[in-house]
Amino acid sequence: MYKINRLRDYSMIMLAFFAQVFLSDFLKVGGIRPNLMIMMTVFFALFTDERFGLEVGFVCGMILDIFSLRLFGLNTILFSFAGYFIGRFNSKIYRESIITHAIMIFAASFFILSLYRLFIGIQNKYLVSYLSFGFIFSPVVFLSAAYNSFLGVFVYTLLNRILRLGETSIL
Repeated sequence: MYKINRLRDYSMIMLAFFAQVFLSDFLKVGGIRPNLMIMMTVFFALFTDERFGLEVGFVCGMILDIFSLRLFGLNTILFSFAGYFIGRFNSKIYRESIITHAIMIFAASFFILSLYRLFIGIQNKYLVSYLSFGFIFSPVVFLSAAYNSFLGVFVYTLLNRILRLGETSIL
């Protein structure tokens, strides 16, 4: 089990946030930017439990909400749900696998991004007429989730080496 050190963990989250802000233009592919906060939420939720997953999701969402001009609290709620549910079921999956991390990052990204689009569309009275299955689950959501999943493999490997969590496996 991963030993929680809040100062180290939250410092890493803040570092990931600043990397997301300052490096996202360099990592942008086809207009799609990676979301390192989703990757951090999934990583810590998989290696701890649902309480710390919820806590990390809350902190990551709150950081994004503070620096966002959209609905305040939406990221906090969505990231908290994702962190809680991934942490809840982490004992039932093989969390040392790179593929598991990629799948969990894809699922969390797809969940967060599609619900974010739904709530922003509901909030914006001009977009309500465009609310449809195609708007909420657009190719942008799928491609963003796939890109986050791809980069998440490298982030997982880096965090695993920094925190010395042990062996990883591809499967």
